[in-house]
Amino acid sequence: SIRTSGKLKISQLKKYLVNQLTLDPSHVLELRCNGDTVGDELSLTFIQRTRWLKPDEDMVLGYRLSQDRVTNLPKPKHS
Repeated sequence: SIRTSGKLKISQLKKYLVNQLTLDPSHVLELRCNGDTVGDELSLTFIQRTRWLKPDEDMVLGYRLSQDRVTNLPKPKHS
């Protein structure tokens, strides 16, 4: 259980979870609310107001590792 500001963005929460779960940063972590993936740019307050169906209860988000992985493009070689 995590208590935090409603201003926290999903992208910030994902960084925290990757660190706490000691995941390889190349994994793509998906956060979900009521089965729907939520976007990185959304705040917790926005998700609670628009996606959470139980306003009298604490919000619960799930997560999963996506099948995709983040790959870094090779750096261009300079002549």
